[in-house]
Amino acid sequence: MYETLIGKHIVLRKARAEDWESMLKNVWGDEEVYKWMLFAPTHTQEEAVARCERSIQFQKEHLAWFVALKDTDEAIGLCAVNEYEKGHFEECGICVGTSWQGRGYGKEIVALLLELAFETLGAEDMTYGYYRENLRSKALAEKFGFRYRDTIERVRPWDGAHKTIDKCLLTREEYFAAQGALERRQRRE
Repeated sequence: MYETLIGKHIVLRKARAEDWESMLKNVWGDEEVYKWMLFAPTHTQEEAVARCERSIQFQKEHLAWFVALKDTDEAIGLCAVNEYEKGHFEECGICVGTSWQGRGYGKEIVALLLELAFETLGAEDMTYGYYRENLRSKALAEKFGFRYRDTIERVRPWDGAHKTIDKCLLTREEYFAAQGALERRQRRE
């Protein structure tokens, strides 16, 4: 089920048992990453091995991947989308380790997920959510043309933190209009 999505610098691929170490170092053990996530950080090799196995099993049945560098195959993040209702998709977490941020990988991830949803799976729309205080994630949503839809409040299970999540929407028509504008711009350059 969509084992690999290939970008310019990254690959979205299914988890492998040996990824536990890079995921522990780059993502799961990174406290800065986890202030934006719903799930608790992982701190030990034993926890990372078990979490990697759970990821492998989960990814078999879901549109979920680890984010790996194209040139080295090192896992540096994770992402997922879900078709919650026929034709309606939502991102279910996009994450890149702190030391890998600011290099455009988030943009590549979102572009690959949108391409899959709209061009391959025939999505009518895609929802993108971010913690209100996560300004980088908000900017990423805006870059792709997502429009604010609504706000939800959540209590994060692992630490009881109250989080405000802004949800944004991008329709099929908006996606393809933006793609057409991008192609026209690239032809002019």
